Amino acid sequence: MAKTNGLDVRLYVEGYDLSGDANALSGMGYSSTLYETPTLDSSAMKRIIGPVDTTVTVNGWFDNATGQIHPVFTSNSGKIPTDDQLLLIPFGSAIGSVAMGLVSKEANYDVERPDSGAISVSSNFSANGTAAEYGKMLTAHKDSHASATSNDSEDNSASSSSGAVAFLQVFSVASGTPTFKIEHSANDSSWADLVSFTASPAVTAERVTVAGTVNRYLRVTSTGTFTTCVFACAIQRL
Repeated sequence: MAKTNGLDVRLYVEGYDLSGDANALSGMGYSSTLYETPTLDSSAMKRIIGPVDTTVTVNGWFDNATGQIHPVFTSNSGKIPTDDQLLLIPFGSAIGSVAMGLVSKEANYDVERPDSGAISVSSNFSANGTAAEYGKMLTAHKDSHASATSNDSEDNSASSSSGAVAFLQVFSVASGTPTFKIEHSANDSSWADLVSFTASPAVTAERVTVAGTVNRYLRVTSTGTFTTCVFACAIQRL
């Protein structure tokens, strides 16, 4: 695997693409609480692993347009939201690119007017229940389906047996109500449903888990009656 730059990184939050406002992301990994457990017979500190955590810091530029960073980060009547915030961060522009999903709480929203004059913002999103989950994109950044159809498949080279966690972000629906599902296949031709997301006629974001076997090939498929839906989808095998 080649080293890569950050030119294709994107930031999706609760069904909004904030890539055009954010200018830096940090903390997209894991930290573990370490409990000290020294004993009488130890000459050095001993530790055991405690809860795992993730905090993603988003830095960007103040933008008060509909669906942009300021209204999204203050969606609770001008305050930070109290509901979980689902983040999806692709690291590449193709199906199969690495992506990080995070169920989080928005911890803060800070606005600054520095000497340069451009108003900047920053916010921290801390894991709520699960730490960062790294998987693969089943869309090329955002994809658009004009009507019910299937994306190209992603080849994992082999099946897995411990289930999966899947992420969906829907950015817009022109009309109707699409339903998205992830299908899997052993041969890239015969497909079966693996994950079904909740049908929605509007902006939405969802995380779904599934147990059991996940076949070698995966693809995202839209069903239902609708016109032009823009969305992103990723999955992590467990």
